[in-house]
Amino acid sequence: MSENIYNTRRKKLLEMMDDGIAVIASAVYQHKSNDTEFPFRQNSNFRYLTGLTEADSALVLSKKNGKTKQILFVRPKDPIAEMWAGKRLGPDKAAELTEVDEGYSINDLEEKLEELLPGHENLYVHLSERTDIADMARKISASLFHKKRAQKELPPATIKNIGALVERMRLIKDETEIAQMREAMIVTDKAHRAAMALAKPGVTEQEVNALMMYLFSKGPSQGSAYDNIVAGGNNACILHYIKNDEPLNSGDLLLIDAGSELNGYATDITRTFPVSGTFTGIQKEVYNIILDSQIAAIELSKPGNNSKMLHAKVSEILTQGLIDLKVLSGSVEENIEKDNHRKFFPHGTGHWLGLDVHDQNPYLVEGTNEPTPFEKGVIFTIEPGLYFPKELDNIPEELKGIGIRTEDNILITADGHENLSHMIPKTVEEIEEACKQDVKDFLF
Repeated sequence: MSENIYNTRRKKLLEMMDDGIAVIASAVYQHKSNDTEFPFRQNSNFRYLTGLTEADSALVLSKKNGKTKQILFVRPKDPIAEMWAGKRLGPDKAAELTEVDEGYSINDLEEKLEELLPGHENLYVHLSERTDIADMARKISASLFHKKRAQKELPPATIKNIGALVERMRLIKDETEIAQMREAMIVTDKAHRAAMALAKPGVTEQEVNALMMYLFSKGPSQGSAYDNIVAGGNNACILHYIKNDEPLNSGDLLLIDAGSELNGYATDITRTFPVSGTFTGIQKEVYNIILDSQIAAIELSKPGNNSKMLHAKVSEILTQGLIDLKVLSGSVEENIEKDNHRKFFPHGTGHWLGLDVHDQNPYLVEGTNEPTPFEKGVIFTIEPGLYFPKELDNIPEELKGIGIRTEDNILITADGHENLSHMIPKTVEEIEEACKQDVKDFLF
């Protein structure tokens, strides 16, 4: 994405702010063991506003007396450090690339904040991310307040959450963001098809996972957006199963929840298919109940509707399905009222999607308990499922060990929706056909 997009976003954020100064920090490297670290993942809000993927950085936005200023703090150039851990942009190059007004070393942040804070009414920090930086800014402000007699201008008296403003902006995706997710989806489609081709009795969850990780990393995507769930048989009834190390058995289903990412933008897709290549009668019956509920929810996806409406429709269809399967008895209404269906459908119907797999966007209209209405540019998942662990009593024996979920990524358009993952096999017929493919077709 071109740099001016980030500058436009920062200007919009400054317009949303009251008089004040905002400090938005990057992520830092996380210790793994001894002298090794986890792979670096940039803070999503910082990346959204700067496009930078360097650690140990901070963006300061000032709005004071009608004037604005953008200041970037990054790691200084250091030949020795760069020899060991890679090149750094340095303050001058980073400021030039991002089109901010000023650039400084991150080592100067504390000193510069002492200069910058006075004269602003509000201090904007993120209340749950990089609390070390938020605490630093608060302490400096408090210290300055106690020295107020020696100053012409007072420091901020009110602390506000900058995250709420940025995350409201991130709810609506622009064309450049949507383009990243479309391109990543091409790879996600290929990886899910490859998994359907590879999975056979005796193949392991680990082998399937490795193939998908290879394809995600081969590109043009840049790896997995989250830890893949590759769950055969009864393992599919563990919602966040990530061991991915058991053999696949004849007659079982394989649930895969996996998506690639590109430039930080995630895809999040779940498909469930038969290890032996063909659904059994009961597997097909349960699968189609779930698919019907998802199709109904997708049809409701349009401007003005909301996630609560989708969840209600999915719950209604799944509950009727559970009655038809003789898992529940009585009416749909009374089972939903008593939450009886939640034993078999324990999660929500979907979530926002973007720079984070569970994008941190508002689910409620500010100051109310009303769900956020859909509008053009929002992207979310629709992922109904039913789970029947082997350990459950009082359910038909043929259902035990079945866990099925299907998940697509939906973009709201001006007058409806677009299923960004429509190309990934999903009907019983499409899946059984995909299971017949030769895995060699996906390796190169």
